[in-house]
Amino acid sequence: MKTIKMIFFDMDGCLIDSEIVYVYAWLELFQELNIPIELDEIMNWRGKNNRLINERINEFVGDMDETLNLRKIRDERFYVKLYNNEVELKPYAKDILDYLDSKNIPYALVTSTIKEKASKVLTHFNLYHRFKFIFFGDDVVDSKPNPEIYLKAVSQSGLNKHEILVFEDSRNGIEACNNAGLDVVYVPDRDRIDTSDILLFNEIKDFNEGIKMISQYID
Repeated sequence: MKTIKMIFFDMDGCLIDSEIVYVYAWLELFQELNIPIELDEIMNWRGKNNRLINERINEFVGDMDETLNLRKIRDERFYVKLYNNEVELKPYAKDILDYLDSKNIPYALVTSTIKEKASKVLTHFNLYHRFKFIFFGDDVVDSKPNPEIYLKAVSQSGLNKHEILVFEDSRNGIEACNNAGLDVVYVPDRDRIDTSDILLFNEIKDFNEGIKMISQYID
């Protein structure tokens, strides 16, 4: 039977209900400027890092300086929403962190979001200091679904892979865990992904269920 000694969390769409804000901020901007990038395309970016997304946008825009300017505008709009409290934690997110603290189970954050942006989000929610360590999107060369970021997190943990459990919401994130050989629990964001061809340790509707599940795998 699996024994959990550490938890890895994704951030956007998993611990923090920010993914949908990013998506629609992009969509609104593209529509304003008549850039033909549709919602389905943007949804596929979830879990990927800035570099890959920028390269994709640049295929439509044809000017990397303009692409970077679009990202700056999108980020500014996101921060307005963040500081206006229009971005929220996922249900029971703090509860599961409190539970892990009570059981002395360490946890880390493994996110594709770059450090500058993620740090602002985590600080806003007073979460930054709670993680044993954090890996950001700019800590690796290859983005999820490449396993690089999770393999680095495993190495940092000093644990065996079977002693770690990951919570993810995106297909790219889950595939990264599969590629890294890590057990992953799917926590659906607002829209469900097709999980028929990916490996899951479990699926939960929210972190309240996550607490109950973890309790079965702690010494």
